[in-house]
Amino acid sequence: MRYMSIVRATAMSEAGIMPEDPTLLQDMARYHEELAQAGVLLDGAGLRPSAEGWRIGWGAGEPVLTDGPFAET
Repeated sequence: MRYMSIVRATAMSEAGIMPEDPTLLQDMARYHEELAQAGVLLDGAGLRPSAEGWRIGWGAGEPVLTDGPFAET
């Protein structure tokens, strides 16, 4: 069984601004290290900002690709 841990994005995280609380990053690093030492960590890389992604939907009988998580402007 595999699990994925996701932290909800904020306006600051989308802009690439790291949290100010140093204990948060230390706790995350320690948790990743424990998973790696246990041999269960497959990947610890982060995801790209949602603004760099796409939404794939279906319309008029064919796939529709929309940039980012928001409506086209």
